[in-house]
Amino acid sequence: MRRRANQLWLLFFLSGTTLVLADLVVTRVFDLERSGVISPVLASLGIVLLLLSLLTQLRFPRRQRSRQE
Repeated sequence: MRRRANQLWLLFFLSGTTLVLADLVVTRVFDLERSGVISPVLASLGIVLLLLSLLTQLRFPRRQRSRQE
């Protein structure tokens, strides 16, 4: 189960970082302006993916099944 969480973390982290950095590079470095809707949406989606990557690393207590005797 831990391996799957690490794979999800890597997937979410890389895609979120790519979206945020791509938005920064296009708007700040190349000084290009995107439309008023697309830029905030891409940046917000990147931030959400970064938050999801953090959530995959939290350890949640497992539910234990009650044993019937």
